[in-house]
Amino acid sequence: MTHLTRDVLIKSIVAEEMRCCNDGNDYVQSLKDAYHKWEHQSSDDLCRKFNSIKQTTISVEQLEP
Repeated sequence: MTHLTRDVLIKSIVAEEMRCCNDGNDYVQSLKDAYHKWEHQSSDDLCRKFNSIKQTTISVEQLEP
């Protein structure tokens, strides 16, 4: 399994959110906004969102620095 870091969680969450974004004109800005939103969330929030997307039970303690 991939080494889990905050960055991996952020990228996974943003990728999932961008799956439904088909508007080519605003895609780059939407991507930037989504990444900015999630990079400022707590690790607990990231784990909760990641778990809901991937159906896992990752906890903050499992994240690598």
